[in-house]
Amino acid sequence: MKTSINYILLLAFSITAFSCSRQIQLKENEYLLAEQDFSGNSAIHSEDLADLIPLEQRPNSKPLNLPFIQFTPRVWMYNFGLNTYDSTKQAQKLLNAERQLAQYPTEYTGNQKTERAKTKLKRKTSRLEENIEKENGWFWRNIGEPQTVLSEEDMKETSGRIERYLKDIGYRDASVAYDLDTLITTEKYKLTYEIKEGRGYRIDTVFYDIPDRKLDSLITAHKDERRIKTGDLFDIRKVQAEKARLELLAKENGYFEFLSQYIEHEAFNHSYDLQKFEEEKHGNLRIMVLNPPGNARHKSYRVSEVIFKGFDPYNTDVNVSADTTVINGVKYITLNKSLNERLLDNKVTTRPGELYDVSSVSETQRQIGLLNQFSFASSQVFPINDDEVTLEYFAPQMPKYSFSTGPGLNHVYNSGSSFLGFGVPVTLTARNWTKRLELFEASGRIFREGQPSPLGTTDVRGSWEIGTNLSVTYPNISFFGKDIEKLKLKNPRSQFGAGFNYSEPFWGNRLNFRLTSTYRWQPSRHTTIIFSPLDANLINTNYNLNDPAGKSFYDELVNQANLGNNIKTTFDPQFVSSINGSYVYNDQNLQEPYGSSKFLRISIESGGTLLNLSQNKDQIGFIEKLFPLRSDFNSPDTVRKYFRFIKLNVDYRRYVNLAPSSSLAYRLNFGVANPYGNKSLPYEKNFFVGGSNSVRAWSPRALGVGSAFPDTASGNIIPQAGDILLEGSLEVRKKVARFFGDIQLAAFVDAGNIWKWHQINTPAKFDKANFDFKRFYKEFAVGTGFGIRYDLSYFQFRFDWGIKVMDPSRDEGDRFVLDEFRFKRQITNAEGNTVNNPYRLNFNLGIGYPF
Repeated sequence: MKTSINYILLLAFSITAFSCSRQIQLKENEYLLAEQDFSGNSAIHSEDLADLIPLEQRPNSKPLNLPFIQFTPRVWMYNFGLNTYDSTKQAQKLLNAERQLAQYPTEYTGNQKTERAKTKLKRKTSRLEENIEKENGWFWRNIGEPQTVLSEEDMKETSGRIERYLKDIGYRDASVAYDLDTLITTEKYKLTYEIKEGRGYRIDTVFYDIPDRKLDSLITAHKDERRIKTGDLFDIRKVQAEKARLELLAKENGYFEFLSQYIEHEAFNHSYDLQKFEEEKHGNLRIMVLNPPGNARHKSYRVSEVIFKGFDPYNTDVNVSADTTVINGVKYITLNKSLNERLLDNKVTTRPGELYDVSSVSETQRQIGLLNQFSFASSQVFPINDDEVTLEYFAPQMPKYSFSTGPGLNHVYNSGSSFLGFGVPVTLTARNWTKRLELFEASGRIFREGQPSPLGTTDVRGSWEIGTNLSVTYPNISFFGKDIEKLKLKNPRSQFGAGFNYSEPFWGNRLNFRLTSTYRWQPSRHTTIIFSPLDANLINTNYNLNDPAGKSFYDELVNQANLGNNIKTTFDPQFVSSINGSYVYNDQNLQEPYGSSKFLRISIESGGTLLNLSQNKDQIGFIEKLFPLRSDFNSPDTVRKYFRFIKLNVDYRRYVNLAPSSSLAYRLNFGVANPYGNKSLPYEKNFFVGGSNSVRAWSPRALGVGSAFPDTASGNIIPQAGDILLEGSLEVRKKVARFFGDIQLAAFVDAGNIWKWHQINTPAKFDKANFDFKRFYKEFAVGTGFGIRYDLSYFQFRFDWGIKVMDPSRDEGDRFVLDEFRFKRQITNAEGNTVNNPYRLNFNLGIGYPF
């Protein structure tokens, strides 16, 4: 009872403390603002109107900006600073700072230590002067905010701003009023802007008036690209977009000096009767492209000379007496012969004699930036007469060598056992080492980390892991020493890599050696093609059966294999090789997280290709000779596994904008893999369902297979692997608040499952785990739930809580389980025993969106 009273008193004190504020002396027609809203608007979203409100006229921030919370901590902090401000003390500090500053010479001394001290004192002086002006300390001013006070003048001005915006976007009869109402107390008010949109004015016809015949022909030839069409509203935003299009079109065709200021517009009807125009609420739009003052026409320029400087010409430390090479008419000036001009010429799209094209200039800068060899890429244009310009590119090279490291700690906890580990990764990057604009990366790592056993034990033990990776990336794609010319501007990449990793977990030791080669290019802005002709992984594993923990671990792997779960292939000695390729389409704009977009990825992989070409389908001879299996640990596995399979995965995602700060997203994911070799896939090539990016009501990789009950070990569900995948998700996302980043709420429904390609002849999985057209549609797991996202733009934390709706592992007719949902972690079963509740909230922590 005493504890409860203490909590109540603490809550009351907190509310009082954060609600109290310094008394503000309001003038006539001034009001304290608590909330702000819009009413009457149907065609225009409130979020768009809220962006028109000046920052100083918006309601004070609340914890997480939740509307049902009325206290404002930042106002309390600001007012605390006002109440504790000591003007005498601040004045004395300012006087002392000015005296110290006066001791330094006013002119530049050249002494870096002296200059830093002067700069520091100047900042301090400026801060103290601002403190005196605001009558508040710097700290409290920055973490707090003043109470929002509105005047009649403010509200009238903002109402007019909103009204002008509505008229500009086509609602010429719109009007805006405001209404004040008391909220909680008579001191604070809720402000509502009352919107009357009226009927929108529509465009009948768009006319272009262009006296310059050459420019008129150019614009007419691209009329299908117009941003304004018949039937659109008289929206100033679309007019501005059309002006921007015309300016870009002109600058892409030689008109270097053309500006949108030459473009004017007017709305009218055929009779030029304003009253009739306002009555009918439709008319015509005329866009006029004026000639320059005192000139009969706009000038069209050709590029006389193209110069590329592989250094910063404004850096006075650079010796400009460098090497000059001319390729395809472009003059390349580099330092110390450090660049391959022939390869660099593939990225320069502008040639002497061509019309000036601003898009070609931008594309060249983009291509240079994609090389990852230069600090930046810029350009300058110099007119040399009425018809010609000189174009200069300059791009300072990045350091040839760079080194990075990021030591860190890791902590693993599992059922009461924990382990604190550490790691030291290092990476060396070398650029243009062989003068082919390549990027060479060598990385190494040493880790001591905890590894919980997924089978048979809950212990967490330390394991050493040592690894290295080497890769080299070239900015082109070539076969038999000849570049593919058609791909030179498609961001081509050829990457070759090799990796080695050795670890000693408690059950034995494991060696993994990998070779890869990958080709990547972008046929268009939104599409990417990835082709890997070589992806080979050699894994040597030795189980330590002399150790009780190692033997227990191995025995549980064998037990799971007998039950039909091939998790043993994760650890067995094996060789996996494949040829794979992917097509990716993604038109998502990261600057518009709630915008409409599409994503499609189609991946196909053929495994065991080398085996298909050899007579022996069970092993590759030279692999066995070069990397024989060890037997000094009394390991029972002396035969390396090889795999042959074909795998297809199609992942489609759609994002639909619902409002400026809300969207609908859905995903369909289909996959099928046929292990036609030994009827088993390499473990990482399997499909899995469940977890933060899948069916979120189930734990990671815990759903399936089919309608069979999941495999368990030590009472815990172990990963469930499948050959066939069908899953989908539907999610609504809505921004509800902002606190250093966007806070979003989400509601979702997930469905899916995995199946085996072949029949599993065990009692628990026979006619349950395999895919069958007669019953697969009855075996979908369904989950629903809600989530919170904290989006910091560069990083997003995601918290999802899933609830099971349909559980396919139960008998048919008894799979609806939503009515069995309980918050309790443990429940009492029919036999009276306390067991874990399988139908509680399932929490998922993720980074980024689930799809």
